[in-house]
Amino acid sequence: MAEKKSLVKNSIFNMIYKGFTALFPLITTSYISRVLLPAGVGRVGYANTIVAYFVLIASLGIPTYGVKAIAQSGETKEGRSRTFWELFFINLAATLMCIVAYYVFVDNFPHFADRKLLFQIMGLMLVLNIFNIDWFYQGMEEYSYIATRSIIVKILSFVAMLLFVKKAKDYVIYAFILCVATAGNNLLNAWNLRKYIGSPDAGLHPGRHLKPVLILLASTIATEIYTMLDTIMLEYYHGETCVGYYSNPVKIVRMTYTVVIALVAVFYPRISYHYKQKEYDRCNELLSRGFKIMLLLALPCTVGIGITAEYIVPFLFGEAFLPSIGTLRILSVLVLVFSVAYFLGHIVLIATGQEQKILHATIAGAVINAAVNFLLIPSMQQSGAAIASVLSEIAVTTVLVWHARCSYHLAIGRNYVISLGAALAAMTAVVCWLKHLSWAVPVMLFVLIAAAAAVYFGCLLLFRNDTVMELLHKGLERLQKHGKGRNI
Repeated sequence: MAEKKSLVKNSIFNMIYKGFTALFPLITTSYISRVLLPAGVGRVGYANTIVAYFVLIASLGIPTYGVKAIAQSGETKEGRSRTFWELFFINLAATLMCIVAYYVFVDNFPHFADRKLLFQIMGLMLVLNIFNIDWFYQGMEEYSYIATRSIIVKILSFVAMLLFVKKAKDYVIYAFILCVATAGNNLLNAWNLRKYIGSPDAGLHPGRHLKPVLILLASTIATEIYTMLDTIMLEYYHGETCVGYYSNPVKIVRMTYTVVIALVAVFYPRISYHYKQKEYDRCNELLSRGFKIMLLLALPCTVGIGITAEYIVPFLFGEAFLPSIGTLRILSVLVLVFSVAYFLGHIVLIATGQEQKILHATIAGAVINAAVNFLLIPSMQQSGAAIASVLSEIAVTTVLVWHARCSYHLAIGRNYVISLGAALAAMTAVVCWLKHLSWAVPVMLFVLIAAAAAVYFGCLLLFRNDTVMELLHKGLERLQKHGKGRNI
């Protein structure tokens, strides 16, 4: 892989893409909830959940594995084409089987009889999974294309919602627009593909990819099962209200984590390529740089959510969700835990062909999650579920990092650690001091975020944090050269 693309530009585009993807549902939900009302939103949400599980199985582990496979497929169009078509045909076969299973299930199960049209339309999500090839563009490091395409399609879909979803009975139209939005993404992917690959030939060997994609599928399914267990148990012991108190903080944490990871996810294809070429020094350099960048954002987000939870919850969800404040504080730890697990666990293990170790970690997490949930949820409600999630994810991360530890060596200097610790301490002190002010919640939250960001990054600059100074230097260099500076 000729390193023609800048990791800085890739990170910016991927962060825009992931950030917009995370925020977009909040924007559309505000309108759709008022039009369709809880019943309509619930119908579409339930149908979307059902089809999502079929899409999960149909995709196997290709969305994750495919990035590595394309990145490692070589610089020739022939090698890239062969890898793409092998994975495409695996996905095609799995998707066709799932399409048949889904429509047989929906058409013959009495539970869906009064909503058959809705479920039939939502099934288009599954049909269009045939062309879900974002993994190819990620492997090619085409993050600018992914971000631009996704933002345009999402804006157009929101305009369509404003134009055509005007009454509570329009929930079927809303479902169709969601599917069309998916079609826009996937069909544009297919149309744009002809620039990168050739036609399939007779020398394809899809079977060589089956083991890793099935292992990753098993890991994903195991994760889905144990992450659903907390919700199921909360509903069983304490009812739907506690589920609401728990699920909203989870959304905040996952949205934050998604944006943090977007900064360093672009390192994945590059790291995979260098591992394939046995260029281990370059891998260590990329992992060290990526890990330091990730910590610069993950740590303040973790601390910031924890110390401002009493403002975040009423601002986003209203006074009715005040019992979620303690839950959000507990779950805030997961921003850091998830980030470390992804960057020093998943990326390294998949790049080095150790996908089975991810399954081992997931099983360990599932056992711990189930045990702690049964122990704590009856007495501690949503806080018990949050503690179970944190403990299980720490266990998963520990197992992942333990297995991956021999595959890299991180170089983190003393200045980096001291400057980061000082910045976090100063940020925490200033926020805690400002919390003595008695302003309205929205104003307080804005002031706290602005002050925290200013103090944190100000301290990093004051202590001349090596990573921040490097990024600042390269940014100024690019500005001076009007975007024509050296790629990093």
